[in-house]
Amino acid sequence: MKMAAKMIKVTVVALAAQACSTSPSCAVEDRTCSSARQGIEAESEGSVQLLQTGATRRAEAKSHEQKLEEEQEGQLKKEELVLAHIPFNFGHTVEKVALFGSGADTLGQYRLVMSEFNTPITPEQRWNTINRLKRPNSVVWGHMNPDLGTKSPVTGCPMYYTPQKFWPQDLAEAYFGNKTVFGILRDPYERLVSIFRGNYVGYGGFRPELFATCDVDGAVQQMMKDYLAGNKYGGGCTFVPQAEYFENPHGITLAVDNRLFPQSMNDVFDAHGYHQFQITEQDILHVDGCPNVWAGDLSCETKAMVRQVYKADFELLCEKFGYCTEENTCIKGVPNMCPKDLASKEKTATHCS
Repeated sequence: MKMAAKMIKVTVVALAAQACSTSPSCAVEDRTCSSARQGIEAESEGSVQLLQTGATRRAEAKSHEQKLEEEQEGQLKKEELVLAHIPFNFGHTVEKVALFGSGADTLGQYRLVMSEFNTPITPEQRWNTINRLKRPNSVVWGHMNPDLGTKSPVTGCPMYYTPQKFWPQDLAEAYFGNKTVFGILRDPYERLVSIFRGNYVGYGGFRPELFATCDVDGAVQQMMKDYLAGNKYGGGCTFVPQAEYFENPHGITLAVDNRLFPQSMNDVFDAHGYHQFQITEQDILHVDGCPNVWAGDLSCETKAMVRQVYKADFELLCEKFGYCTEENTCIKGVPNMCPKDLASKEKTATHCS
């Protein structure tokens, strides 16, 4: 492919040079011909890069398809994973793809299950629905698992949102067992901004008066004040430090970088033999309110409170991914998770010591 591309480049540039040498404009000024050659040469270089990039992508796609075929034929060994669902870290997206697969048509199945989960039916009835709708070779993680819907006497949250150290031993052993526990780790500033943007009743920070004016700084500061006042498990355990989900027993040992989602999650799936799971853009469940706010809009006063509450989370980001300095981040791989005018927003963002 590289040799063919170079031959194309040489041929194009040679023809261009011949045409230019006979052009009246070249007789007037040699720089015109030189510029023409440079322009065509640059364009042909772009063609070479495009050809090479296309070849790389096709090779990667073929490699993934080959792995999937080998897995289906039992030739690849799969390391069993199990999700510890940290709230507001794209756990629902992971659970949906693991159970129903990828594609827009799976959203209806997901909504059906979620609607049933909000009605007073038994876990057995929920399992009947799951088993009827799930695809072959699927796994039932987190919120999708009917056995995890009971509320914790410690947190008041469902078990699927509760840190593992508070689970009953028999339930924890049945769900986690000896599997590799993975979870998605998110920047606390960016995570709190997402919680505000969701504005969900009972799940996260419901602040309608501040949401109406997109006052993200006021909302996040109030969230931190509520937490420090003792409301640790409010909002469906969304304000529990992520570090608690890394604590034993059954703590997370495989951290997934939320900043690079969904590619980071897809890489983990591939590396551990789950080649049938691939999260595409249309699979991602995400917030969309107040689309122009981001972590850079938080004041230094608010950021200091966040660092106080989530000190261990920032330490984990440094330990696991090397994010050791304060940054204003957003998730560029997920639609609507960064402001549209990000370049201008970066110029006015807060940078606190």
